[in-house]
Amino acid sequence: MIDPRWLADHYIAVGIAIGLASAAPIGPVNLLVIQRALSGDSAGALAVGLAAACGDILFASISALGLGALAQLVGDFEAPLQLVGGALMLAFALVIWRAAPHIDATRVVTPLPRTLAAAFMMTITNPATLLFFVASFGAVGFVGMGHDSAPHITHALQVMLGVFCGAMAWWLAVCTLARYLERRIHDRHLVRLNHATAGLLALFGIAAIVLGWWHFAER
Repeated sequence: MIDPRWLADHYIAVGIAIGLASAAPIGPVNLLVIQRALSGDSAGALAVGLAAACGDILFASISALGLGALAQLVGDFEAPLQLVGGALMLAFALVIWRAAPHIDATRVVTPLPRTLAAAFMMTITNPATLLFFVASFGAVGFVGMGHDSAPHITHALQVMLGVFCGAMAWWLAVCTLARYLERRIHDRHLVRLNHATAGLLALFGIAAIVLGWWHFAER
């Protein structure tokens, strides 16, 4: 049987998955990116995504480097972390599933500098973003990260790199798809995307809860 903790050794790969999951829910930033892409400004749309990804990196660094002081406790609290993280993932999935994004707000183009600032500020002022990363790291069961040693810092940087790559991959896909579809994007497409994202997060949360109960049963 594959040890489920193998995930904790694949820092970049799992970081990419977390980055994708953090960027995918359709919200204000996604609408800003779609707005720029539909207006023909693909470079500007990608720049908006970059601003949001920088906000994600900020929270990912807080979550990754802040785990150093708790590294020695991870083994004892691995199961509770996975249970709580899984429960939070399910809560995020429910919120995303019930969201009702509207494409109408993307038709008016705002100046790019203002849009970049708005995307970054909306990301870093959203406490749910920080909770998402803390919950994700706890659900995965990352170990060996923090600021207390060079290897731990290296692992944290690998996760942060993965998060950045995952988020930017999402924004690149959104820009490309929006420009390809142009006026054929409707509210129902955004809703379906939210439902797909919520489904993936729910599976992630359920898996974390199952692993958490399994670790409890091993004791």
